[in-house]
Amino acid sequence: MAADKDLVNYSEDHELNYCLRSAGKRQTQENRDALVDLGRQVKQNLGKRVLTQDDVRGAIQNNDDLFD
Repeated sequence: MAADKDLVNYSEDHELNYCLRSAGKRQTQENRDALVDLGRQVKQNLGKRVLTQDDVRGAIQNNDDLFD
């Protein structure tokens, strides 16, 4: 299991902002909302209950058109 610091808590704006900033995306409410929706889809697709920073980074890169 990944360490807590490697997991993404989708209810914390600062964690969502970190993911967006790491991917070179703007830290807007619209982008955070898109990331939450994308996270739900990725969790379902991967069959995971929680996602790691790497999972989220990959999802952002694969769905670049969702973010500004």
